[in-house]
Amino acid sequence: MTSKIVRRWWLIAALAVAALYSGLALRLAFRFPDLVQDDARQHVFWMWRFIDPSLFPNDLIADYFQAVAPAGYKLLYWLFAKAGIDPLLLSKILPAAIGLLIAYLAFQLFLELIPNPLGAFFASVLLGQFVWLKDDVMSATPRAFVCPLFLAFMLFLVRGRVFACVLVVALQALVYPQAGFVALGVLALRLLKSRERRLCFTRDRRDYILFIAAVCIFTAAILPFASSTVRFRPVITREQARTLPEFQQHGRSQFFVRGLSYWTDAPRSGLLPNGNPPHILALALAAPGCLIFARRKFREAVLLQATLAAVLMWGAAQLFLFKLHLPGRYSQWLFQILFAIGAAATIAMVWELAKTWREQLRGKNSPPAASAITLAALVLGAGMLIYPHLKNKFPNDSYISAQPRELYQFLRSWPKTTVIATLRNAASLIPVFAQRSVLVSSEHAIPYHKGYYDLVRRRGQDLVRAYFTASPAELRAFIDKYNVDLMIISRTPLNPRDVNKLHWFGQIADQVPFEERPALLDFIHRCKVWENDAMIVLDAHRIAQIIEP
Repeated sequence: MTSKIVRRWWLIAALAVAALYSGLALRLAFRFPDLVQDDARQHVFWMWRFIDPSLFPNDLIADYFQAVAPAGYKLLYWLFAKAGIDPLLLSKILPAAIGLLIAYLAFQLFLELIPNPLGAFFASVLLGQFVWLKDDVMSATPRAFVCPLFLAFMLFLVRGRVFACVLVVALQALVYPQAGFVALGVLALRLLKSRERRLCFTRDRRDYILFIAAVCIFTAAILPFASSTVRFRPVITREQARTLPEFQQHGRSQFFVRGLSYWTDAPRSGLLPNGNPPHILALALAAPGCLIFARRKFREAVLLQATLAAVLMWGAAQLFLFKLHLPGRYSQWLFQILFAIGAAATIAMVWELAKTWREQLRGKNSPPAASAITLAALVLGAGMLIYPHLKNKFPNDSYISAQPRELYQFLRSWPKTTVIATLRNAASLIPVFAQRSVLVSSEHAIPYHKGYYDLVRRRGQDLVRAYFTASPAELRAFIDKYNVDLMIISRTPLNPRDVNKLHWFGQIADQVPFEERPALLDFIHRCKVWENDAMIVLDAHRIAQIIEP
């Protein structure tokens, strides 16, 4: 077969594996009627406004997540909403399409770096394993698009497609700005060339034109995102974050973890992704040695330039902590790409060396040894394909179900202006399944913008006090202050001494009253509007009417 036909068949095989992975992801997403991905609870619920603009009126939480969503991400969901596809359904379908796109782009990029179809196949498959073992792509949030966008950027860059490269930089600014900063770093580093073992600026005008055009288009594209968050500023500082338990180990937004993990693989602060598949990591680390031994090298230096740019941006994010958001957002996704390509390069070089040794052994009349080398290579390849399916969760199952469904159906029957207050975990699911506003929830308590989080934190503290106070007047003051319509409580009353068991509420609880009997319990029989074996829904306005002013 010709080289072109061989490449086509390996690409078909890579896309077939990617289709299998996407199919497994779709099976997870649709195995129950009401499911939502963990992070989609934050980033997708407010998009019901695209279908019904009257939803979530004067809702601080919905306004905030709409403001911090990148413009391109919002536009994508808006277009599908106008076509009649609701946001929750789209968030389940998109990951499958993204997985296929990643597989195709990884295959093509590897071929540009090393013209080896077998290596390109494994680059595609291993990167697919990487992304499906984690929940980034599964989330269908902005970070789900970072891998395909950056793969496309590097592919167009090595192919010399200037216009397409600039267009991808614009898309990065509109969907995931952190990737755009790294891309600009790559273009800046390409202005430096090695000449006679010395670094000097390039003399190629096209490099300068590409860099300047990318900077201009990136700046223009990111301005709407920068201006949309003005209402919720300032951004929290390092000193302020260190005083909050939410940022400490095991906190709601755990950041300042102890030990070396803070710098290496902590999810928000670390340079490297955590939970790396050991076989991919081992093969990636062996790549430089294998390439040298095989006397091969990558055609382009784009991977090295991307690594340097990502490390520099990670360092800048650490230095100006939270002003550039989270440091790990600049590097961890890139190292997933690097590890997959590195591991694939090792496999390709080992196979080439095995092929050479096999031919040499056959020439020396040693067919058993040649067969043994072939068998070992095949076993290695098969093991790489089978490994993720030995894991308990592949793809990563981060979907949450609406339980009990009757609760969300009942809440949806109330007016669209309804505000619901509860300490239960249901608070984080009410906006997406009932399409009604919650006063506060731990899932939506994102602490990076003080203009938003200070209000949310105070709401959480006030809710804890109202739940446990023995004073009916204080309970009524809470209901009147926030115009609460419904309160959801547990059928088994929560003991004030157990408040620390509540994940986020326990961390922010301030001066929790330790009375023997909360006043809220006295209104259950008169104000109950719905109940099941676990929880009770109370009409808050009826409570306020019963309590004398």
